[in-house]
Amino acid sequence: MASYLETVYFRNEYGQNDYPQLLCGHIAKTYFWTGESAAGKKILDIGSGKGNHLMGFNRCGLTPCGLDKRKECLDVLKDFDIRECDIEKDPFPYPDGYFDGVFSKSVLEHVTNTDNFFRQSLRVLRPGGVAVFMTPDWRSQHEFFWDDYTHVKAFTRKSLQNAMLINGFEDVRCDYFLQLPFVWKYPQLNLLTRLIALLPDSLKWRDREESDFRRLIRFSKEKMLLAVGRKPHE
Repeated sequence: MASYLETVYFRNEYGQNDYPQLLCGHIAKTYFWTGESAAGKKILDIGSGKGNHLMGFNRCGLTPCGLDKRKECLDVLKDFDIRECDIEKDPFPYPDGYFDGVFSKSVLEHVTNTDNFFRQSLRVLRPGGVAVFMTPDWRSQHEFFWDDYTHVKAFTRKSLQNAMLINGFEDVRCDYFLQLPFVWKYPQLNLLTRLIALLPDSLKWRDREESDFRRLIRFSKEKMLLAVGRKPHE
């Protein structure tokens, strides 16, 4: 019987130039720490899955730990500290203020009790620590959001920002995010993606020979939300 990871996330993507690795480099450089400034900094990846982001943040010099509840996720990368946790209801298995940063991508949409998720994320952060949460943008992905039957909650820019504020984060900002690395490097090319997004949805799902073009169209249309907040200083 196929597992969730095998069915939905079929690629490992541990290579240095694979998307998750590029994303972690961008997130670390923009919101966390890289190089010498990353030394000794601990970061928690909530819903660590196949460990792609653990590998990516480790490449940036950070010390990443993972949380997940699926057996296949706990046994992925033996060199990393990956602990079992039901983030719907359980306290995260780390002491208060243990982490310098908290990260999750494509996890919140699978969580019904997001208040526990946010409160526990805040608890395990040190004062002044940074949290970065990424989830699909409902407005641009609503037609395909329920294709993953494990999705249970959708967020808009405003609702994600408010959820973090209500659960104790400060300096919260939430922006749209395109999963296209060239836009991170050259923000002026956002105009190009807006034009590409006008193309019909049918072009997203063409044959494999056009996979790169298909991916460009898809991720020009389907935005993510990226929210950043800090734990208040005590």
